[in-house]
Amino acid sequence: MKHPALRCTVAGLLLSGVCFTYAADSYWYTGLGVGLSHVQFYPADFGSGGVFSERKNEFDAGFKGFIGHQINRNWGAELSYATLGKFHYKYDNGSGTQLDAVYKVTGVGFSAVPTVPFTRNFSVYGRLGAFFSQTRLTFDNSGFVVGSVSAGRQFSDTSFLSGFGAQYFFDGESGVRIEFENFGRVGSECSQNIPAGTCTGRANAKMISASAIFKF
Repeated sequence: MKHPALRCTVAGLLLSGVCFTYAADSYWYTGLGVGLSHVQFYPADFGSGGVFSERKNEFDAGFKGFIGHQINRNWGAELSYATLGKFHYKYDNGSGTQLDAVYKVTGVGFSAVPTVPFTRNFSVYGRLGAFFSQTRLTFDNSGFVVGSVSAGRQFSDTSFLSGFGAQYFFDGESGVRIEFENFGRVGSECSQNIPAGTCTGRANAKMISASAIFKF
C-alpha cells in the first residue's frame, strides 16, 4: 500500500479486531449448581466385622457455587464452594436399637480449568486443582452403645480435585454447564471398625451437577 493513511486505517482495524477477540475470550463468571453426590465409605473404617447388620446410604443431593475467570480461549481459573450432602452408615444390634453415623462433607476448591471451545457458545473443559474439605461425623444413637462415641467430630484435609464438563452460553452472557467432579479422599482414618475416639472415617467423594452460569 502506497498511501500512509490507508495503511494506518487497515492496521487500526486489524488491531481492534485482535482486541475484540481477546475481550470476547476473556471474562469473569459466576454460577450456582445442584447435583447428585456419592461417597464411597472405607470398609476398614466403618465395617463392624460382621458383628452387627449394616446399611449405608452413600448418595445425597449436593450444591455448589463458584466464581471464575476465563483468562483466554484455553485456560481459566475457578474458586468454588460445595456442600456434598449428608450420608449415613447404620448399625443394628438385632434388638431394635440402631446407631446412625451421619457423614457430612463441605469444602472449598481452587482449580485450573483447561478449555476446548468448539463454537463461540459451546465448549468442553477439564478441572485440575485442590479441594480443602471439612468432614463432620455425628451419631444418632437410639440406645446403641459402641465403645466411646462422641456427639460430633470434625476433620479438615486437602485432596486432589479433578473433573470434566461441558458448557453452553445461550445469549453470550448466561448459560448452563454439566460437570463431573472427583473430590478425592475426605475424612480421617480410624484405627478400628465403627468410628470411635476422634476419627471421622474416610470416604471417596464425587458429584455430578448441573449449573447456571453468568458472565459479568
